[in-house]
Amino acid sequence: HSEGIVTTYKHLSKLNKKEGDLVLKGDILGEIGNAGVLSTGPHLHFEIWKNGVPQNPEVYLIK
Repeated sequence: HSEGIVTTYKHLSKLNKKEGDLVLKGDILGEIGNAGVLSTGPHLHFEIWKNGVPQNPEVYLIK
């Protein structure tokens, strides 16, 4: 990303992309997993950070 944007995708069981790869609309980045000590089932933790500050993802995602 540019402009200080960083995204994270946590608890994936499979990764299809690595840091620095080009990602296009529609690309499958990975598969959700059941990782974590307190996990109750498959899930994804998705985060957007701008200049080290967490952001509301809804502002950045197209509905």
